[in-house]
Amino acid sequence: MRRTMFLALALLCAAILSCGGRSSPTAPAWPDSRLDVLVSWDGQGVPDRLLEIVELGLSLWTDAAGKATFNLPAGSYTLRAHVNGPGPPVPQDYPVTLRAGETVHVDVGDCLPCMSP
Repeated sequence: MRRTMFLALALLCAAILSCGGRSSPTAPAWPDSRLDVLVSWDGQGVPDRLLEIVELGLSLWTDAAGKATFNLPAGSYTLRAHVNGPGPPVPQDYPVTLRAGETVHVDVGDCLPCMSP
């Protein structure tokens, strides 16, 4: 058992030293872009609104201040906001394009006095 652990540790050290301790330029990229969303009505944030990134199947709910943040890879997406509008509530879609390292802000209007039929 000790011999196996020693061998594994030796191989790990050799791999680290052979790379110079640096990550490979072809290492997979982690999400480096951010989408900040604010859902509001009459200047106030609206909590508990469902937001989705359609292409990735991701969803978040707005916090007490009406905000939600998605950390995403660069690319083009559809932000779907489940909010009230004039008449029956329907999801509203917003096209969003993120570049690497970029933060994009999207403001979504809600209508608190609007009611479902």
